[in-house]
Amino acid sequence: MIELNPHIEVIPAWIRAGIRVQVPMAQLQQVFGPTFERAAAAINAAGTDIIGPAYACYFGEPSDTVDVEIGFGVDSWIESADLLVAQVPSFEAVVGTHIGPYEQLEASYEKLVPWMVDQDVNLADYMYEFYDTMPDRDASAPTTRMVFPLL
Repeated sequence: MIELNPHIEVIPAWIRAGIRVQVPMAQLQQVFGPTFERAAAAINAAGTDIIGPAYACYFGEPSDTVDVEIGFGVDSWIESADLLVAQVPSFEAVVGTHIGPYEQLEASYEKLVPWMVDQDVNLADYMYEFYDTMPDRDASAPTTRMVFPLL
């Protein structure tokens, strides 16, 4: 099931803590699990709590190689040699919601992109996926928000 519901909304300010990797597109799915585990362990070792959904922040246009930061929102600023930590101010974004297997996520992007073109929005050179429901919690219908910050 694809439930896109494209719209523009304000994403509240948050603190993100993640690990940035550059990987071949063909290996992207295999990188997520171990990188989420490393990020969670580093966050816990730094003494703060994970809040909000897991995220991936994609930089630039996807190609054969993907530049992505994988991590979590945290409840307070932390110092960690193992993590990239950033205070993200609130921002306006195009948001679409995909409900269903990750293998079908591309179909949601294929529906969202024409909507953004019709809206004539000016997008930043990065975007987020927020994993509101992780597949290990509800494998039948994970929920992923596709979030494109506006300039």
